[in-house]
Amino acid sequence: MSHATEEAIPSWLNKKFFEDLLRKHDKDSNLSVINLKLADVTGKGEHYASVMWRASVEVKTAKSAVEKRSYVVKSVYEDPTKSSMFAMYGIYQREIEMYEKVSVEIGKILKSIGDNTQLFPKSIYHDYEKEVLVFEDLALRGFRNIDRRIRLDLTQAKMVMEKLAKMHAATVVLNEKQPGYFSHFNTGIFNRKATAFVDFFVQHLDIFIDELSSWPDHKQYKPKLQKLRENLNERASQVYDPSKDFMNVLNHGDLWTNNIMFTFDDKNNATDLLFVDLQFSCWTSPTVDFLYFAHNSLKEDIRQTKLAEIIQHYHTHLCELLRKMNSKIKIPSLRELHMMLLEKEFMAFIAGVMMQPIMMVEDSANADMDNLISDSDASIQFKRNLYRNPKTQVALKYLLPYLDQRGILD
Repeated sequence: MSHATEEAIPSWLNKKFFEDLLRKHDKDSNLSVINLKLADVTGKGEHYASVMWRASVEVKTAKSAVEKRSYVVKSVYEDPTKSSMFAMYGIYQREIEMYEKVSVEIGKILKSIGDNTQLFPKSIYHDYEKEVLVFEDLALRGFRNIDRRIRLDLTQAKMVMEKLAKMHAATVVLNEKQPGYFSHFNTGIFNRKATAFVDFFVQHLDIFIDELSSWPDHKQYKPKLQKLRENLNERASQVYDPSKDFMNVLNHGDLWTNNIMFTFDDKNNATDLLFVDLQFSCWTSPTVDFLYFAHNSLKEDIRQTKLAEIIQHYHTHLCELLRKMNSKIKIPSLRELHMMLLEKEFMAFIAGVMMQPIMMVEDSANADMDNLISDSDASIQFKRNLYRNPKTQVALKYLLPYLDQRGILD
């Protein structure tokens, strides 16, 4: 068995583990695993909340000769410091529930209107105790990520909105059929109960405020940002609070380039997509997903000029789906959807100012959780460099005045 390059392979992740789960999955008690190779696919700068391995498995079944298969295994960090931080948010248990139960119910609701769309990868195994998921290997079907530094174009963004509308609409109907179904999906990345990441984000904001000293045309924002940092967690938590006046849905919760996998035709045009990493799914306004996605994942010119077009595209599909599903909810008008965006627009600050620099990191060799949560001199310099990235500076030099003019920094 080959060794993963970054995270040590847990002792339980071995041939017997795969033999047991595949015998159950295939309903073949004679299945045997002949060979197993594991490779770490948690590339630096690509994933932060968990570790993943690609498992190349050779199996022999009663009906065949040796057969080669590939799966992706997702698990928690073995490091207790990192695993305990994420465990505070309950994200591993939540993601297992998303695949075991919620995705199945979403699929049933879509099929009820004649829609066989797949939104998520297929999970073939889960373990709540070990907090492990095993998935189909999407690479075998041609799915891959778009480079997070290049980001998505308008066509790709509209494709995301179409599938996001399906997820959102189906969860509205699921909650109507089973009131309170999502009541425990109540902790987003920011919340008042789990605050392990608050200091981390405040530190990032402090570094950005300091970096603004060298931005001659943007120094005027420093006092507002210094005041904002004092109440950062409460303002951010309010973003994740369910809306009292408008519709709520189950949000993906971490919708950015690396959590969307596409297929492409021979001309490199995107043809399909699936959502992955459902760890932070939460019940709140659908605009939280939109704002998070828009300020982490769109090409800069698209973000600056096409947001209204993209949100209208989402709205059109959402309304059509809710009507087809015979939802009893008051479907928001396009104008109301824009009011919902304004209600939650602090998410544009969270995503654009504090998260986007991490997601556009060029120094991927040092982009890992250790560097992000550390306060060492090397870690501080790494975070400074995030805000010195030319692409990040272009984005933020547009975003800061935009948010200020809309009152978001007050």
